[in-house]
Amino acid sequence: MTSPKLTRAVLEEHADRRRRLTQIVNKPILLMGNGHRPRNLPMSSVAFRQDSTFLYFTGCTEPSAALLLDGSESTLYLRPPADDDALWHGHSETIEQTAAHYGFERARSIDCLDGDVSRIGTIATIAVPDLAQTQRAARLSSQHLSFGTANGDVDLIEAIITMRRILSTSEIETMRQTAQVTRDAHIAAMRATRPGVTEQHLAAEFHNVVMQAGLTLAYPSIVTVRGEVLHNFHHSNCLEANDLLLLDGGAESAGGYATDVTRTWPVNGSFSAQQRSAYDAVLESQLSGINLVRSGTRYRDIHMHCARVIAQFLADEGLITCDPDSAVEAGAHALFFPHGVGHLIGLDVHDLENFGDRAAYGRGRTRSGQGGTAYLRLDLDLEPGMVVTIEPGFYVVPAILGNASLRAEFNTMVNFDKAESWLGFGGIRIEDDVAVTHSVPDVLTAGIPKSIAELEAVISG
Repeated sequence: MTSPKLTRAVLEEHADRRRRLTQIVNKPILLMGNGHRPRNLPMSSVAFRQDSTFLYFTGCTEPSAALLLDGSESTLYLRPPADDDALWHGHSETIEQTAAHYGFERARSIDCLDGDVSRIGTIATIAVPDLAQTQRAARLSSQHLSFGTANGDVDLIEAIITMRRILSTSEIETMRQTAQVTRDAHIAAMRATRPGVTEQHLAAEFHNVVMQAGLTLAYPSIVTVRGEVLHNFHHSNCLEANDLLLLDGGAESAGGYATDVTRTWPVNGSFSAQQRSAYDAVLESQLSGINLVRSGTRYRDIHMHCARVIAQFLADEGLITCDPDSAVEAGAHALFFPHGVGHLIGLDVHDLENFGDRAAYGRGRTRSGQGGTAYLRLDLDLEPGMVVTIEPGFYVVPAILGNASLRAEFNTMVNFDKAESWLGFGGIRIEDDVAVTHSVPDVLTAGIPKSIAELEAVISG
């Protein structure tokens, strides 16, 4: 165990969160952290990442830890160092010393957890990504728990959502600072772009900047000339002069806060006329969507606005044969913009998504069954302190244009012959992270080039 460097302000913020949580839930609470999970051999584990809720209330990045909140008492449970730990891992602190670094006065061995919980009785808990830790919490609480489905105590979940959904000034500032690393990484990839290099090479350029800054990736980077594949994590293609390169990537802070940014640019450093017209439309959609990120605005309205801007482009290009409003109402635009306009972001890149639509949809609101809008990940009225992404796109997806049922449904609204002439175009997505304030939107990732002039200058330079 190594000592973390947490400021007094951070320790006090974590302690305040624990106090607020116990006041809201008003029953004993058990939160489990993630443990190491084997990659192939027991001694070889996958990269460790602490459970976000556990991180939020403790700041603790130690594997196999637990937190027990019982009234005014907070106890951090840690795994004691093994007898030969110093041989393999260097000097190890006692659990009491480690707990003190996280601001805890009470520390116990994780081996004491079962007995301590049994003396308390009924507890509230939640599932975490680590199956073994979830199973232990399920046994101790006599609940059925499954991460992402049977998430645990409803009162506890509601409290966590309420608290985590609104970020503090310090949390937002951490994301702003992390965005500077994300900016440098995107620019490094832009400058390395040229015909003949591989997607893997650009991915390595991006990752290298993040790693040199001492941070990690918030999610596996999408670096591809096949941008029409929305979550394309393969980096196997070689770049050709007429390709568009789409890079969706972001750094994660040492405390776990994510950034999520997408940029799209021409491999040869100059947009063709066709690429320019599509890019201008997506950028107009994104900029006007960002301008709507204000307190009290319904997020779904931002999505629909961005969709209408894309639909106007489709009409101007002859890809749809109806007026833009009719296309959006019927869902015809979603053949070219098939996803939602964004999501919450914070400690998770899709923040709180493990709790499902309970965290992302307002009371009484449910997902649309219409294509495209069905993938909208967020339908809340925005409040100051929320941070969201705005990421409209335009894609030419062969599987969509060739789908017989979609062609039958939209044959009077979409010019499929014209659309097929765009096959091979790929995709364009432009994404930024935007904090909701009491006034104008605060774009945390504004420093990353995205105008045509900026992109062409960086790539050509």
